Amino acid sequence: MPAKSAVIFLSVLLLAPLLVFLKRPFHIDDPLFIWVARHIQTDPLNPYGFAVNWYGFSMRMSEVTKNPPLASYYIALMAFFVGWSEPALHLVFAAAAIAVAIGTYLISERFCQRPLLATLAALLTPVFFVSSLTVMCDVLMLSFWVFAVYFWMKGVDGSNHRSLLVGALLIAASSLTKYFGMVLVPLLFGYSLFRKRRIGWWSAYLAIPIVILGWYQWITHRLYSRGLLLDAATYATQMKTDLAIFPIAKSYVAFAFTGGCIATVLFFCRQLWSRAVIIGGVLFMLAAALVFANVSSIGSLSLPSDKSMHILLGIQLALWGTAGISLIALAALDLYRQRDSESLFLFTWIIGTFLFAGFINWTMNGRSILPMTIPAGIVIARRLELRASPTADKMLPATVVPLLAGLALSFAVAWADTTFADTARKGAIGIHEYYSAGRTVWFQGHWGFQYYMEQMGGKPADIKEPVATIGDVMAVPTTNTNVFALPSDWPARKVFDVPSTGWITTMNYQLGAGFYADVLGPLPFVIGPVMPERFTVFEIKP
Repeated sequence: MPAKSAVIFLSVLLLAPLLVFLKRPFHIDDPLFIWVARHIQTDPLNPYGFAVNWYGFSMRMSEVTKNPPLASYYIALMAFFVGWSEPALHLVFAAAAIAVAIGTYLISERFCQRPLLATLAALLTPVFFVSSLTVMCDVLMLSFWVFAVYFWMKGVDGSNHRSLLVGALLIAASSLTKYFGMVLVPLLFGYSLFRKRRIGWWSAYLAIPIVILGWYQWITHRLYSRGLLLDAATYATQMKTDLAIFPIAKSYVAFAFTGGCIATVLFFCRQLWSRAVIIGGVLFMLAAALVFANVSSIGSLSLPSDKSMHILLGIQLALWGTAGISLIALAALDLYRQRDSESLFLFTWIIGTFLFAGFINWTMNGRSILPMTIPAGIVIARRLELRASPTADKMLPATVVPLLAGLALSFAVAWADTTFADTARKGAIGIHEYYSAGRTVWFQGHWGFQYYMEQMGGKPADIKEPVATIGDVMAVPTTNTNVFALPSDWPARKVFDVPSTGWITTMNYQLGAGFYADVLGPLPFVIGPVMPERFTVFEIKP
């Protein structure tokens, strides 16, 4: 397919399913980015100069947030034209997802002969679909990332100073959208050094993002008495989950998250590996499933007590863990066989993201895996070129079927995550309508539930300065964060059960799904019997 046609095809292919979810409620950390954006419109030079209750008590936003402000500046700018509604902001971030698709195609052209295949293998994945439906910083960061790679490589190849400058500025933009963008500096330095075999003037351009990040550290220290760049780095490395003390368990969870988030590596397994390797993988998967069926926990994470669900989760852990291992092996094999600057770049991109997500970041989550999708798609395409028949009539069925499977699974996971987000909004609406007069409604929990509860007049509970009146009520969600224990003599006056998907979930500690944080479970999504989401309202007593 010609490049222009491929770009149009990718844009339509991505926009069509994303439009289905335009009315999706704001979810997880979306409110933090929106609140910062609203503040930016009134005080653009002090983005974090306000307080928020996110951990059960009021804190300065500069202490709560662990992301730089560029995504919120983007929201503030676009909201000035399109407003603050869910459809408007989701459409704004759909544009970022399309930019990722275009940038991925452009860099894939230099790495493989089938850039469209590489792009589809990268983007028709659960982690990209779900991340594209948020208004958080991840997909916007990745859009700057892929174009930074494209312009930098173009500049290094042709000694084009203008392209090197654009690439350096895009590295800075990526880093100021999400700090992980800083990884581009050593990543592109290693690629350029290996390709050129010597340090040249190109290396001076990498000082630009370093200087900009140094300025950001300095200016935030002046504003908030703490440099937010190093503050986020400290938080990421020190706030470890208990699972981190179990190296084997942590490693396997990292593989399982990788395989589940980038599921196309599983759907292409027949084309990627020999029959002997596939048989070995199946045997490994069966052995892993047998182990998980006979253990009660993975590290500090307890597996479901229900036997049937325990076995079902064990099978899925074995399946996606095997898929994740195969992706890392695929990247290593590509480096071993090619041994050039491109294969080294792809390998370091994949393994660097894997190590950060699994062992450096405070928790394993799909958002940390997201940057790995791009090199994963390219590595899959490069492997297929070595193994598949070059004729189009034989290549088409071998690629279309796995891609359609990836699309179907990605849509299902995105639908499950959207349904879970909608339970928070419906729960808030139900609580508000039932207690709309006569009582103050306090609530615990955050994420989207806080956003919609506050919209309807609810007040977040503050454990440091409680001011609730006897006779008021306290709403508590079942699946949420920063929820604290209530006195045992407070009676439960009302229970709101909001139906979920019923068969697949992204966040459910009972089933072991923890897309946004592995503290809820060792997989990014789980197929199983999903119970309705419960919101319990307690009456406040002395």
